[in-house]
Amino acid sequence: MMSQVRMFLWELETGFKMLNDVLEEITKEEAQWKPTKHTMTLDTLIQWNTRGSEWLKSQKFDPISAIEHKVVHLAQCKRMYDEYAFRNGALTWSELEASEWPQCIADLEMAQARLMESIDTIPDEFLEDLVPTNWGDLWPIKSIIFTMIHHDAYHLGQICTVRNFFRIQNK
Repeated sequence: MMSQVRMFLWELETGFKMLNDVLEEITKEEAQWKPTKHTMTLDTLIQWNTRGSEWLKSQKFDPISAIEHKVVHLAQCKRMYDEYAFRNGALTWSELEASEWPQCIADLEMAQARLMESIDTIPDEFLEDLVPTNWGDLWPIKSIIFTMIHHDAYHLGQICTVRNFFRIQNK
């Protein structure tokens, strides 16, 4: 019988493979395409990391982002969750990489590998243990893992939608 941690690792790996397969087929033009005038881009994410959430709230962005933005966001979130749940919790948003396409895919792959390595060391009996998040709450380890699984799936759907709109607009 497969352990709970092994099942979570399988879910993380399987979902990430689906995401990565889609990303490998996206061109730089598709990744950086802005569906609206106020689409969130890589620059938006860099500014947000540097200036904070209050800056973002003061801006006029549409609730949609470029694919490149989503990929960098995924990588950064994986790094932050891993850093605070399984490491020393010293990383800040302003220290995170924000690479352009296609380097951001490699950054995402590295963040995924690092997170998988961290989770691989956890015995099933520790899944209920509380660990810190980067915003100061304590969550059970299993909730951190669930969030990372669902976060990839959620943004994969958004990425596919933006890619499809790009392809419709540019036939």
